[in-house]
Amino acid sequence: MDHPLYTNPLIDADFPDPSLLFVQGKGYFAYATHDVFSPTLNNILVRQSGDLIHWSTAKGALAKPPVWAQNCHQFWAPDVHFFNGEFRLYYAAEPDTKDGMCLAMATSPTPTDFIDIGYPLSRHAGSTYQMIDPCFFADPKSGLQFLYYGSAHEPIRAVTLSADGRSFLHDPKIVLRPNEKMPFERLREGAFVMYHATFDRYYMYVSGDDTWAPNGYAVSVFWSDDPLKEFIKIPGNHIILQGNDQWDSPGQCCIVTDASGDDWMFYHAVDTKDRYVKNTDRHLRKMCVDKINYTIDGWPFIASNSPSVGIQIGPVAKR
Repeated sequence: MDHPLYTNPLIDADFPDPSLLFVQGKGYFAYATHDVFSPTLNNILVRQSGDLIHWSTAKGALAKPPVWAQNCHQFWAPDVHFFNGEFRLYYAAEPDTKDGMCLAMATSPTPTDFIDIGYPLSRHAGSTYQMIDPCFFADPKSGLQFLYYGSAHEPIRAVTLSADGRSFLHDPKIVLRPNEKMPFERLREGAFVMYHATFDRYYMYVSGDDTWAPNGYAVSVFWSDDPLKEFIKIPGNHIILQGNDQWDSPGQCCIVTDASGDDWMFYHAVDTKDRYVKNTDRHLRKMCVDKINYTIDGWPFIASNSPSVGIQIGPVAKR
């Protein structure tokens, strides 16, 4: 297989909290956050690619605003999957009542033009940012569906979903707690959970602890043998992606397995020479990618422990 070459960033524009999806015959779709300061349309952002390297201009993924968030300017951390014959978009949004972010869901027969289901999946009035960063995970071992979420110095929590993905079957369970004594661990968010069949192990990638602070954000990895039990640090250096001289505050990742079977981390990071969204003090977060390697014992790591700089060998796109 021919591996293309690339240089970070893949998207030289504001495209935070990326989530990627492969659709047979249509290539790859990448979805991202929109916020009140984003220099883009007020919607979940979506771009398309045939090779994982070159991406189309951004469009809106939602066909129309949710009925409960008609005036929303905050659509955060989309997570998109094709499951049970439909495309599902899980995201967080600010309701018109403006009393705390909500977990939300929209569906579509295609990877675009999503329609919200008409109500928040979960909300907790006054919770500010506890109900954000949803991560859908379909467990290949049990066949169950889970949703992970959390931030705001609260634990990452998980619930089992109903078959249609629209309701919780039990009270949330704590699966990862913050550690107020450790850098990058005082706040945890942006959970991404995957199962690795070779090692029979669940991995959780999380980001923390301040995406707006210079040198304040990184990606850590934890593991468990049960997706609803508490995850623990992988052996060795569990903080596998930190900033460097060119790229600051990497985080909010998703993992894509390419056509050759390699795993790749797609994430946002801040160019230290192009740090801010125009006319704001908010970080301009560009989409980057790097390969995940594994030790002989099955523990993930990224070369140099930081975003790559210069020309790299890239992922092989599925067809």
